Amino acid sequence: MMEVRSHPSFADPVLADLIERARAAQSVAEAAQSAVWAYITECQQGAGAAVEPDHWPLSADHPDLLTVAQAAARAGRHVDTIGRWCRERDVGKMYGKRWRVSLRRLNSLLA
Repeated sequence: MMEVRSHPSFADPVLADLIERARAAQSVAEAAQSAVWAYITECQQGAGAAVEPDHWPLSADHPDLLTVAQAAARAGRHVDTIGRWCRERDVGKMYGKRWRVSLRRLNSLLA
């Protein structure tokens, strides 16, 4: 990360604004970096740990989850079929108002 040094004050308003913007950008970059590392850790734990049958990832963006369209393309089925499987065969879970399909459960169903 770029280090932004603290300066007492500047008479030049352009320079003072640039320094303030650099501080704000640094804060955003640090928050983004923290979120990336947290996501990587979650993915590694999900991929490396034994998965319980009823375990669902916390995030809809987890790499083990597919959208209904992605699952349909992978399974060679219509999206309506995947939606029915989500409801009737427990291959999907609602995250917010949208289904996400477990790759593991879909593969088990197709096997």
